[in-house]
Amino acid sequence: MTELTLYLAGVSCGGCAQRVNAALAQVPGVVKSEVNDDRTRVVVRGEALERAPLVAAIVSAGYQVVDSAAIPLTGV
Repeated sequence: MTELTLYLAGVSCGGCAQRVNAALAQVPGVVKSEVNDDRTRVVVRGEALERAPLVAAIVSAGYQVVDSAAIPLTGV
C-alpha cells in the first residue's frame, strides 16, 4: 500500500474535509483518506497512487493543494 500526503488550502470546516475525502474516494486506487484536525493536509492510502489524479480530485471539489512550505508553522 502506498501513502501520500498532500497539503491543503481552503479547507475551513469539517464539511469541507468530508468533501475532500469524498472526492478522493472516487479516484481509482484510493483505499482511505484522512484530513488532519487542523485541515492543512490529507493523508491518502491506496494502491498505485499518483499525485496528479489526487490533486485534480481535490481541485474539482473546490479546494487547493499547496506546497508544504506554504503552510504556516503554529505554536513555534
